[in-house]
Amino acid sequence: MTAAALSDLRILDLSNHVAGPFCTKLFADFGADVIKVEAPGEGDTARHIGPFPNGAFDFETSCLFLYLNTNKRSITLDIESPTGQSLVRELVAQCDIVVETFDVGVMQEMGLGFGRLEVLRPGLILTSITPFGQSGPWRGYQSTDLIAHAASGLSAVNRVAGGKPLREPGYQTDYQGGAVAFLATMSAVCYRDREGVGQHVDIAIQEAAATMIAPEITRVAYAGRSPGMRLGFLPCQDGYVTLNVRHDDAWRQLWVFLGHPEGAEDPRFRTIRDRRARQAEMEAHLLPYLEKFTMQELFDGLQPHRILVGMALDMPHLIDNVHLHARDFFAQAEHPVAGPLLFPGAPFKMSATPWSLRQPAPLLGEHNEDIYIGLLGHRHEELTEWQAAHII
Repeated sequence: MTAAALSDLRILDLSNHVAGPFCTKLFADFGADVIKVEAPGEGDTARHIGPFPNGAFDFETSCLFLYLNTNKRSITLDIESPTGQSLVRELVAQCDIVVETFDVGVMQEMGLGFGRLEVLRPGLILTSITPFGQSGPWRGYQSTDLIAHAASGLSAVNRVAGGKPLREPGYQTDYQGGAVAFLATMSAVCYRDREGVGQHVDIAIQEAAATMIAPEITRVAYAGRSPGMRLGFLPCQDGYVTLNVRHDDAWRQLWVFLGHPEGAEDPRFRTIRDRRARQAEMEAHLLPYLEKFTMQELFDGLQPHRILVGMALDMPHLIDNVHLHARDFFAQAEHPVAGPLLFPGAPFKMSATPWSLRQPAPLLGEHNEDIYIGLLGHRHEELTEWQAAHII
C-alpha cells in the first residue's frame, strides 16, 4: 500500500477552535500523525459548538469538531500545570511540528517558547496562529471571525451596492488562516529538509484573510480609489445565477438562447462598454427572460457559447451536486457516538499519495494510553495519578 504523502511527519496540536485544527486536519488527512492535546473534562472549544444530532448537547458529537479533527489522536492534558508542561516537552522531543493558538506570549510564559523547544527537537517548526500576529500594535488583541472579516477588509467589499458590510457564514477567515498556516508550515518543512534548520512560523488571521481581496487592495494602491461594490445574482426559475458576457457576439448568442434575438438589438446595450455603464438597467432588461429557465438549464445551455454562468447553489444543491460526487469530493465516516457522517473531502487531488479519511475524529482523551505509555514510555500508575490530580 502506498504511504500517505505526509506519513513521515508527527505534529503536536496545541490549537483550539477552527484555524489551528483546520491546519492540522490538512496534515492528518494526508497522513501525518497528529497528536491533539485537549483540556481534561472539557476538550477543544469546538466540541461545545453545534449543531448536535437532534439538538442535544454532547461534546463528542459537535459537527464542527467532528469535521476539523478527522484522522487525529486525542490526549487530555492540563498544560498550565508543571507536570503538564513537562509532558509537553517530552512530546515536543518526539514531534516535527508544533501548532498552537495561544494568546501572544503565553507559550513563553509557560517555558514553551520557540527558543526552548528547538533545543528539545533540533529542526522543530513551531507554527503560531493568532488574530493579528506576534508583532505590531494589535498583537495582543482578541478577535472573532466577525472581527477578522472587518479588520481584513473582507466585510467592506463583500456587499452589494448600497448595502452594509457583511460577514460570510462559517468561520471563513479562520479556515483561510488554517489553510495559509498549512502552506507556510509545509514551506518550512521543505526548508528544514534542505537546510536542516527549523523556524517559528507566525500566522496572522487578519493577513491571511486580507490576501483573499488582494485585487481590491492593489487596485486602491495603484489607482487611488476604493473598489466598487459587488453586484448581486439574478433570479431565475429555481434560484439565482450570475452571467459573464465577455463580448458582443456572446451577447447576441445569449438572446438567441433565451428565444428573443431582438433583445440584443436594444441600443442601450449594444456594446460591452454600454452594458457596463448601464449594469442595473441591463439586469432589469434580462430578468423577465431568465425567470423562464432553471439554473441548470442556463448553466449547461450557455457554456457552449462561452458565456460564463454561475449557479448560486444552496447547501442541498451542493450536497447533491453531480460533478462533486463524480470527483468523490464527499467522504463518509462512522463515529462511535455521532453515527454516520458526511464531510467535504480532499481540497485537492494527488495521484500517487491520495487523501484518505482513515478514522473519524477522536473521543476526548481516547489515545491517552497510546501516547503516554506507548510513545513516551510512562507507566499505568502514573496515568492513574495524573487522572486523580486532573492533569490528564
